[in-house]
Amino acid sequence: MSDDRFIDSPPAGADGWREVWRDDRHYPGNSFLRNIFRRILGPDAERQRNFNLVILDLITDLRNDIEAVRRDLHGDIESVQRDVRAADEGLASEITKIRELIPIAAKRNDALIAALDQKIETLAVRIRDVVNPTVGPSPGAEPALSGVEGRHPLPAERGEGQQDDVLYRRLEDALRGSEAHVRADVAPYVGLATDHQPVLDVGCGRGELLAACREAGINARGVDTNERSVADLQARGFDVALAGVPECFASIDNASLGAIVAMHVVEHLPVEALFALFREAARTLREGGLLMIETPNAESLVVSASDFWRDPTHLAPRHAAALTVLAREHGFAIDEVRAVHELPEGMRIPILPADAPELQRVVHAINDRLFAPQDLRLILRRTA
Repeated sequence: MSDDRFIDSPPAGADGWREVWRDDRHYPGNSFLRNIFRRILGPDAERQRNFNLVILDLITDLRNDIEAVRRDLHGDIESVQRDVRAADEGLASEITKIRELIPIAAKRNDALIAALDQKIETLAVRIRDVVNPTVGPSPGAEPALSGVEGRHPLPAERGEGQQDDVLYRRLEDALRGSEAHVRADVAPYVGLATDHQPVLDVGCGRGELLAACREAGINARGVDTNERSVADLQARGFDVALAGVPECFASIDNASLGAIVAMHVVEHLPVEALFALFREAARTLREGGLLMIETPNAESLVVSASDFWRDPTHLAPRHAAALTVLAREHGFAIDEVRAVHELPEGMRIPILPADAPELQRVVHAINDRLFAPQDLRLILRRTA
């Protein structure tokens, strides 16, 4: 039979030793000798046993404390890891938002800079309007009529006309865009004019085309009915005369021009002056010369029904069909008829992938009619 007071091998761990000392268990041996030594050493053995039990209890308590610290530390680490993960996710979300906002902020900044540039340009124009003297019609040109019984304007009426010129320059600054923007728009015409000199800019306005031609070494001159604009351009050294259509062609010899540019002019002309523009262009351009016209796109409903009428001096949108008929009737070949300057994509009605093909075709058709490009460009070549 086994005896629970005996052990066969050293116990494992502090709990095992505690159980041995508490139950006074020992290795098998001579019980007679053990009993003798126990009587002799009994008090010391009891004290040793109690001491050992206390030490083992302290070790157990220490181990429990360490385990508790370990659990707390593990919980703290998990909490820190959760906080770090949450911070990373929040930071990633904020970075994503910031990345989305950067292009918006850049566009707003560009818009603010463009608005500031336009205000600076407007202020510069107003200063020039005050400083520059007014001009009269160019020598040899018929003065413009006042529209009252066919007589020439009186001095007082000319003063009123000068005030109107200043007012129109304000409209032009507000509605047409900055000079830098218009300079980009005239670049295609400057490229074509390089091989078709000299150039006449009809309705030269603020002179963006003339400035671009001068930089490109192109022989160009301009005419305009706005006295303030003409005075400003003359002060800047441009060859510009005060004249409208058709009197601006009076002093120009037959077949002496390489190109005529009329950017945003034909929509301001009454029908008789429009016909005269084509007639005089056919007379003054040499064979192969170019008549280049840009005008608001009558086929864009958002332009012809709304944006076009922001300028109170506009008479009517000029349709591409009418302009090409006039061109052919006056001996011009049609090199190019194209809508240019796309409206912002955000104005168009969105087409969703889930839309049926029939609905998508309808939306496409509506977009193409409502939101066609803003302007129409015609490049017309004088034939023999």
